[in-house]
Amino acid sequence: MPIKPWICRGSKTIIKDRWINLHADDCELPDGTKISPFYVNTIPDFVVAVAVTTEEEFIFVRQYRHGTRQILLELPAGCMEASDADPKAGAARELLEETGYAGNEPVFLCKVAPNASSLSNFAHCYLITGCRKVREQHLDSTEDIEVVVLSAEETEQLLKDGGLVQAVHVAAMYYAERLLKKNI
Repeated sequence: MPIKPWICRGSKTIIKDRWINLHADDCELPDGTKISPFYVNTIPDFVVAVAVTTEEEFIFVRQYRHGTRQILLELPAGCMEASDADPKAGAARELLEETGYAGNEPVFLCKVAPNASSLSNFAHCYLITGCRKVREQHLDSTEDIEVVVLSAEETEQLLKDGGLVQAVHVAAMYYAERLLKKNI
């Protein structure tokens, strides 16, 4: 028997502000079972940039993440903005804003759902090669970001040691490594 989607019989906004748009849905499963409430957070898609310099170094950012209450090493990333023509443009913009680096035309790596059970968004991941520092960071008032540039060997060790913990970022690196090895 084929899998069928749930039926949403109603939805109520619980809270909506600049950080969250949480809905409580009244759901019915194909067999008639009711789940109410089922919470879904409707949030914007975001972009992730695996950035490689002209010297074949990888560009990371270090910043505090309140959800885990840790300072994490991550890839440059951020929410799509209305001014972005497409996710590719968003990835280039986020790289430039967070790091001051720019590079070649972004190459699509993957589109992944960070948590399809309760989040509505997707992450659009791109590889940007040939990166060079072209200006200083341009951060908003909520960002405190340190740029970290690692050699290919240091990046490989980082991944082996589990030093990159954001799941979407790990996925982006997986696809980037496959693409980079293919082009060598």
